[in-house]
Amino acid sequence: MAAPSRHFDSKRTKRNQLQYGIAATKRPLIVFVILIAVGFPADGVSIVLADETTIAAPNLKDIAETVIAQPGEAVGMQAPVTDPEEAQLTFGSQAILDRCWSPKELEGSSQDKWITKSVGAKSRPFPEKTLPKNTLKTLPAEFQNSIRSVKPRDNLKPVALTFDLCEGAGEITGYDADIVNYLRRNQVKATFFVSGKWMLSHSEKTMQLMADPLFEIGNHGWAHRNFRTLDTQRIGEEVLWTQAQYELLWEELAAKPCAKSVSLEELLKIPKVPLTFRFPFGTCSKEALDFLARSGLPAVQWRVVTGDAALRQPASGISREILEKTRPGSIIICHANGRGHATAEALPLFIPKLLQSGYQFVTISELLASGSVSAVSECYETKPGDNLRYDRISGVGKK
Repeated sequence: MAAPSRHFDSKRTKRNQLQYGIAATKRPLIVFVILIAVGFPADGVSIVLADETTIAAPNLKDIAETVIAQPGEAVGMQAPVTDPEEAQLTFGSQAILDRCWSPKELEGSSQDKWITKSVGAKSRPFPEKTLPKNTLKTLPAEFQNSIRSVKPRDNLKPVALTFDLCEGAGEITGYDADIVNYLRRNQVKATFFVSGKWMLSHSEKTMQLMADPLFEIGNHGWAHRNFRTLDTQRIGEEVLWTQAQYELLWEELAAKPCAKSVSLEELLKIPKVPLTFRFPFGTCSKEALDFLARSGLPAVQWRVVTGDAALRQPASGISREILEKTRPGSIIICHANGRGHATAEALPLFIPKLLQSGYQFVTISELLASGSVSAVSECYETKPGDNLRYDRISGVGKK
């Protein structure tokens, strides 16, 4: 039998099969013997069984209780599953969200949107942790290119509304509370692609988004660098530092008394790492795509460009772009870091109309599970070669 391992997959219930896949085990008593032998350390650990099943929880006592209570349901993280019968994702826990923050704290303020400059060490911070414990399995071939949309099954009309929360060197970007508040009031699902540096400077907001069952968090690199100009080492840092920063915040959230007051099952509804990735500037290289494939992170581009980062793009223009170009399986890109200048005002102009037309808003992982992906080997905005202008930026920039 393998020794206890901290190179972790994850423990999940059946309803999270899409995220993590099932690896059944019939050995609850053997696991219990291991726990007695090695004791119950305080930090999060995992157990690898002889059949390579990996199970984990914040501590070994919880592993014992969970596995013995539900034998045969040890779950290991893996690439996206596309069986519609298994499309039962969870992102967040309403119980934890309600216990840990008051409505006023979640509401935020208009000042959250402000963007400020940072200098000195604060302008280029390094993460406390550079490698995640939690890893994902290599992507299947169909997910290894730049994903632009999905062809849904069964004549459904899913659409993924996505928001970038970018933060580059020399700045602290904002948080558009009006966007998040509208989505929450109207129960609209969305995905936030978040820079690791933004997670570091907005840790409480990140944990709120993690805990909200409406939202999925994706990886957006550490400091919004142009991946087409990066070597393999820097690519790895940008991706893994962000995975590790998210993991630290998951652990911080799990340690809060408010989170401890609910069941372990509620906590485990929150993914331990981001499950998807978006390239800053929408630029990539073969090396970057290959690294993401090995890391188990689908590279999510978009089909609908709102232009919301342009100062002259009004809410009516954003809405028009979305209503004219959205199709079933579309991915829409917006910004929620203070650079979506009229995005909040645009939401009530297009969301009700799309709902009336039969569209369903889903997270990006739910969209990937809803049909066959449309993916290409090159990253671009709307046509090949249209983002080459970013290559003059030597790896660091703002969006």
